[in-house]
Amino acid sequence: MNEQLRLFVVEDDDDFAYLIRKSLERAGHHVTVCRTAADALIVLSNTQFHLVLLDQKLPDLAGLDLLRTLNREGITTPVLMVTGYGDEHLATQVLRAGALDYIVKDRALTFLTDLPKRVHESVMRHRLQQTNRLLIEALESARDGIMITDLQGTILHVNAALEQMMDYGRQDMLGQQPRLFKSDVHGKEFFQEFWNTILSRTSWQGEIVNRRQDGTLIDTSLTVSPILDPTGQLTHFVGIYRDMTERKHIERQLFQAQKMQSVGTLAGGVAHEFNNLLAGIQGYASLGLREKDTKEAVRRFLELIVQLSERAANLTRQLLAFARKPALSRQPTSMASLLTSTADLVRHSLNIEVTVAIDPADEGLVALADANQLQQVLVNLSLNARDAAGPGAAKPLEFRLRHCRLTGDLAAFPQNVPAGDYVVFEVKDYGVGMPADVLAQALDPFFTTKDVGQGTGLGLPVAFGIVHGHQGQLTLQSDVGHGTCASIFLPRQAEPTAVSAPVAPQVLEPEATPRRHILIIDDEEAVRDVVRRFLEIAGHHVACVTSGAEGIETLRGEPKPDLVILDLMIPREDGAANFRTIHAAHPHIPILLCTGLVQTDLAQALLEEGAVELLRKPFRMSELWYAVNKAVTA
Repeated sequence: MNEQLRLFVVEDDDDFAYLIRKSLERAGHHVTVCRTAADALIVLSNTQFHLVLLDQKLPDLAGLDLLRTLNREGITTPVLMVTGYGDEHLATQVLRAGALDYIVKDRALTFLTDLPKRVHESVMRHRLQQTNRLLIEALESARDGIMITDLQGTILHVNAALEQMMDYGRQDMLGQQPRLFKSDVHGKEFFQEFWNTILSRTSWQGEIVNRRQDGTLIDTSLTVSPILDPTGQLTHFVGIYRDMTERKHIERQLFQAQKMQSVGTLAGGVAHEFNNLLAGIQGYASLGLREKDTKEAVRRFLELIVQLSERAANLTRQLLAFARKPALSRQPTSMASLLTSTADLVRHSLNIEVTVAIDPADEGLVALADANQLQQVLVNLSLNARDAAGPGAAKPLEFRLRHCRLTGDLAAFPQNVPAGDYVVFEVKDYGVGMPADVLAQALDPFFTTKDVGQGTGLGLPVAFGIVHGHQGQLTLQSDVGHGTCASIFLPRQAEPTAVSAPVAPQVLEPEATPRRHILIIDDEEAVRDVVRRFLEIAGHHVACVTSGAEGIETLRGEPKPDLVILDLMIPREDGAANFRTIHAAHPHIPILLCTGLVQTDLAQALLEEGAVELLRKPFRMSELWYAVNKAVTA
């Protein structure tokens, strides 16, 4: 059964209108009739029809002119022109104006026999045109790049997204082969497997690196599917390209962040345990040096042990900086002065040629910073830049300072910079640059491309940790053959607060220290023993326990200690909870915090809650004496 169509006949001849209506109604269609162009405009503006049968000769307006008016008014109902004049010139005009077909009504009325068929064909043609138009618009509107080729791979059609993605004009691609985008990243086996798959009438899907017209590489996801005709014959291929650049960037960021977090946790744990060991090693060596009957050769060995343990302690401080747990003492700092003084240091101490670019409007930029630590970051970046540029570099190293206000995230490596108001340091070199695989590992501890003995691979990781300790961001941008730019984003302080200059501590001899009763709470036996011996040399009375629970129980007895030295990192215990329990029960007993893992935020919070001092392992005997004396006399 044929579909019942809603048809609109515009015919001023009542006899013809009647005959046309009856012919179409016998075919099962619903027909509406009107006599004038004016009435037709009103009806078509308010009612939807499958087809308009429009007479060319109307009393108020020619059918061709009405057709043009419909187009101007945006009325899209398809039109079949019906006229008593077989004029080929008129037929051409009608079709150009948008009519689907042209039919001549004759006095013998033979046209009525074919009329239902011609109406059905016109409606089907219109639907096919609409479908084709929709498909073309869909292809052009798609965000993915789309390509249609013949069986030999010749490009027959591309959409606008592929033009933009590959940086080629449409005419530059039509008639070409997809090898136009070949990047030489993939081998012959890759493309052999690709062609074997699609020629077997199976879709191929995978990732492929293409080369844009400007020479840059682009990561894409490609799906190629075969197109079959109604008989099942393979006729064409359709390829859908999706730009994976942003996704790959996010994946690299996520992988880098996960890797940094995992390695940072490991580095922090190793540094904590190592600092406990160093505290014992350095302590026992210092005790040995105090023995009067120690032989000179042994004394020399002990001095070397102390020196080496201090070098090892510096290494653990770098690991802690990488683990984002650097010991920072931040205060409002002029960024221009810091950059200028560091440039002088780099020129005179490291013999590196460096230029400084600071806009006069940015000379007043201030950030809350530890100047010594940030200077270490700039020095580390300068050393890397010097090694990358090599001798006889074409351009000197550049230090830049600028103000940057981000209203949205800035895409960068190893992670995006969030929106905010920043002071930005940039260290730019014109060296060899880093390829993608080297850049991906640049922040890994101990990774280095230098020869053995030429570098530890800790420069960038330490810089990264220090910058994050400042709640800032370190980003890297590198192009092979064009150098590297490291950018440091630090939160800008709009209204700096005056900070008094820190007072350098004075190291006191043990005999100047008041004798006290001291309780040591530490799980490491060597640390407890060394600290006890140090304090007994100074004349103190010392008791030692291995856990916070034992310390709390000891404090219930008598006599009460004059000082508690509490390790913040006892396994399976919460150091902050131990402190708060002891401080709440004995608020008048000063507590000296001690740790091998500097957790800046936690330590600062406990100092604000009443802890008197923080002692970082490993420490010298004199440092312990000074900290104890300061705590008990505060």
